[in-house]
Amino acid sequence: MQRISLIAAMSENRVIGNHNHLPWHLPDDWKNFRKVTDGKAFLMGRKSYQAEDALVSDYRNIIVTSKEDLDLCSHCQRAENLPAAFEMLANEKEFFILGGGSIFEQTIDNANYLYLTIVHQTFSGDAFFPAINWNLWNKVKSVYHEADEQHAFAFSLNEYERKSI
Repeated sequence: MQRISLIAAMSENRVIGNHNHLPWHLPDDWKNFRKVTDGKAFLMGRKSYQAEDALVSDYRNIIVTSKEDLDLCSHCQRAENLPAAFEMLANEKEFFILGGGSIFEQTIDNANYLYLTIVHQTFSGDAFFPAINWNLWNKVKSVYHEADEQHAFAFSLNEYERKSI
């Protein structure tokens, strides 16, 4: 079965961004992101792709946008809509959905795995992770990271698997 993974970092009030930037800097979260996504395909919306701190895979990136003149990297492809993006990724054993908020909202029901960093703080923001029905998910891993000299906020690296119905 194909693994469709959403990967995000959110605050306790579900903020994932503010003015197309992350409201925090957590180096160990980035290390974890790079480790779990290495060599895998990414699906993201145009705003996430064009963000200053955008994350792109060295392998393959599908950018969902209706803009036909989008300047794409050499390992990036444009998909007109989400069904087209999922079709383009149909042969991938696993791919990661990177957001933003609207993409997460539209794909949460397709995902069968979540990599969700919880930043133990509340933030102001304009992009949010969708509300989750936790009855549909099992937590399979959680690693707590204290605030320290490199991390202004404590956070937890959580992984969830969708329950079989």
